[in-house]
Amino acid sequence: MKLSGLLVFLLIHTICLSQTTRIDTVYSTQVKDKFVITVRKPAGYSDTKKYHHVYMTDGSLGIADYVFGKEKSWAATIPNSCVIIAISHIGDWEEKRRRDFIPSDITKNVEANFGNANTFYQFMKKELIPRIEKSMPNKKGRAFIGHSFGGLFCLYTLLQEDKLFDKHFAISPSVWANYNELDKIEAQYAKNHKALKADITIYVGGLEFLNKVLYSTRNFYNTVSGRKYTGCWIRKNEIGNANHFSIRKPAIDRIFESLK
Repeated sequence: MKLSGLLVFLLIHTICLSQTTRIDTVYSTQVKDKFVITVRKPAGYSDTKKYHHVYMTDGSLGIADYVFGKEKSWAATIPNSCVIIAISHIGDWEEKRRRDFIPSDITKNVEANFGNANTFYQFMKKELIPRIEKSMPNKKGRAFIGHSFGGLFCLYTLLQEDKLFDKHFAISPSVWANYNELDKIEAQYAKNHKALKADITIYVGGLEFLNKVLYSTRNFYNTVSGRKYTGCWIRKNEIGNANHFSIRKPAIDRIFESLK
């Protein structure tokens, strides 16, 4: 083998050995739209070990920049026990977040670009999770991380019958959205259920009183904890000096510490 060919071979071989991230574009027949799916495996990943499958929304926004360490000075420490599956919108992410993460009363006509949380949930249930677990069946369990509207969707998932996730981490969830529709969904759930098998951790900033997040989150937490659901473990962490954006770093750090 010529020297140049050997160098190319060694370079490719080294990249393959060190590569821990894969990025794919996936079309959802449920949502009828494309998503970018980023899968980050830990160093030393092995098919013989079990890992937390950690799903997160907003894979192209600030929270993911910290998780994936876009800048060395602002990078989370991800434990080797976790595989990260991040979901990103393509195109107008602001509009698509409102479409996919906000729940609506399903008995009413749902707008095409608003309030389709159930459709996005079906995408995760019927398309994304089976796709991930076909290639990586070795999981300890599934966790979900969401911030803002993503945090709202995180709380929405725990009120669904099939319980896709074992652990729910909602950071500054926009419980207030769509006239507090999540509170109505929870009230309907409570009429028919005495149990809620869920492990929920909510993070909210003490400086979020100006954007309705703090008070609506407190109300949701107080309501759910007051129900005394069987099998429900819910915690709320208020970080006093944090706002809607600065809370992302301390919350993510605590989440990954709990998943070691």
